[in-house]
Amino acid sequence: MQHIMIDLEMNKIEKQWRGKNKLSSELIEIGAVRMDDSFAVVDTYQSYVKPEFGPMDAVIIDLTGITDDKVKDAPEFFEAMDDFAAWIGPEETQFYSWSMSDIRQFQHEALFKSYPGEIIQRMESHWTDFQEEFRRLLGLHHRIKLSYAVSAADYEFQGAQHTALADAVNTAEILRLSKDPERFRTVMKPVLDLVSQERQEQTLMDMCPDFFAAFMDVADKDKDGKEPAK
Repeated sequence: MQHIMIDLEMNKIEKQWRGKNKLSSELIEIGAVRMDDSFAVVDTYQSYVKPEFGPMDAVIIDLTGITDDKVKDAPEFFEAMDDFAAWIGPEETQFYSWSMSDIRQFQHEALFKSYPGEIIQRMESHWTDFQEEFRRLLGLHHRIKLSYAVSAADYEFQGAQHTALADAVNTAEILRLSKDPERFRTVMKPVLDLVSQERQEQTLMDMCPDFFAAFMDVADKDKDGKEPAK
């Protein structure tokens, strides 16, 4: 089985171009990393995609560096998806991304543009939200940004953030780390220890809320130089 990490960049569709349609953004870049069965990187993929509704949004240009010149001669959605599917190939594949927003973009845009390719169904049935998986591995209650995950793994972010291939490459590196339990525990030990400590403290406070409330009240009054209440 091969493993493919995917990251997408999208352009916002302004209301005057969107009209009554319900597609709020369009694909403008696909980035992906192919890993083999042992999660070693074997290939990468990058393609810009030409949007059909309006020019590039100024905020998206600032965020991604993707200008109208970069996408004006790029393949449109159908051609880009067919090319990406050909790169993926017929091999059994597990797909990953940092959150579910990328598969939802594939789904919504393919439905709106009536794209018939079976690659959408393949991805739907074999997709992993790696952000959620990473959160569970660390025992966190909340999701975290990719850049924070990279920093926590003591790994220097490669390339520019918010470019599809760079984000896919960095996320793939975190995925590879997560699949090596011993190395993961070693590298992530500071984070795991912190989470464990916070969980223990929270558990004690949950078990003895009145005690900790009274203790914190006394501590606050002591800091102010006042006599604690009796």
